[in-house]
Amino acid sequence: MAENETLDYENVYKKSAKRFMHKEYLLLGGGPINCSDRVLKAISMQTLNPLSVDMHQLMDEIKEMTQYLFQTKNRLTLVSQTSGSGGNETIITNLLDRGDKLVIAIGGTWGERVLDMALRYEYDVLPLTKPAGEVYTLEELENAVKSHKAKLLFVTHGESTGGILQKLEGLGPMCHKYGCLLGVDAVVSIAVDPLFVDRWEIDAVNAGTQKAIGAPPGMCLLTFSPRAEQRMREKKMKPPYYFDMLRQGIYFDCFGDHTRMFHYTFSSNMLSAVREALAQICEEGLLEIWARHKRNVEYFWKRLDEIGYTCFVNKRENRFHGVTGVNVPEGISQRELIKFAKDKYDIEIAPGFGPTLNKAMRLGLMGTNSRPEMADYLIEALKDGFQYLNK
Repeated sequence: MAENETLDYENVYKKSAKRFMHKEYLLLGGGPINCSDRVLKAISMQTLNPLSVDMHQLMDEIKEMTQYLFQTKNRLTLVSQTSGSGGNETIITNLLDRGDKLVIAIGGTWGERVLDMALRYEYDVLPLTKPAGEVYTLEELENAVKSHKAKLLFVTHGESTGGILQKLEGLGPMCHKYGCLLGVDAVVSIAVDPLFVDRWEIDAVNAGTQKAIGAPPGMCLLTFSPRAEQRMREKKMKPPYYFDMLRQGIYFDCFGDHTRMFHYTFSSNMLSAVREALAQICEEGLLEIWARHKRNVEYFWKRLDEIGYTCFVNKRENRFHGVTGVNVPEGISQRELIKFAKDKYDIEIAPGFGPTLNKAMRLGLMGTNSRPEMADYLIEALKDGFQYLNK
């Protein structure tokens, strides 16, 4: 650098830059949710070298707790530094070659996004659709897999844009009967509703960290069955480098050879947050967590009925227990009601999205926010908002 070197652009922030601060809100929409103090403290720890022993220990603990979370013994179980959408793209690109046949059971926006991804990779796709609020039967999915001669069936377990919960039992054995694999988007349903990867013979699952798990956005948890791993090793086309699970599996020591070949730089701060969130789940226990979410959301539905609100999904058996689509009363502006809840009650409610666009709000009681007192506070805001806007 020359002694009298000058810059091309002035530093306008040198004297005016201040620490960024924002008001805290209760995140009671479709996700993310509020992080616990333990998770926030974990993410603030000093950054680790991605090749250090401490980093490897952190990765190993996350892998083991994720196996518990997924109820699996799959050795290729790990975390990826990407969003839930990135996790879905990881599944399809690791399991399919260009031209392979894929069935996508679309239940809302997230299934539509997987369809968009699949078409970009030039897979032979059969998209299935259902009316809003409806789920697929085993027979419907079997007919699609059989007729299309699919190599992969992709299903969204909990669909936060439509508020539905797709049943998964029986899909794995059905797929395997036809030489098909089963991939599942459990981004929002994980740690809310029961999920048994091994028992239900699911081949690939993607789960987001920012929903009921209670960590910040930016990571996803993935697991692949031995069938899926074999498909990865046999397929002709390599997946995108960043999403290559066989390479990343070596870094996470999933195959037991302890080579730890570096893949890319993971944020130890984010991994620490995910590890702490998973530890809290393990401390409470999955059976207790599933029961808590079911109990609290059913209480919330009861309170909704008492104040005159209705659920977007009529059939209770089709409803997801984490995010509820709530119809906006006639004559009330959804935008104004959401603004009222934020301004007066510090509650962030999600507007309609996909199937619920301009029809219903999306209200979430997930993770640390799945509590009776949180349901009561949300009901108070909805009741007050209705009275205020209905003057």
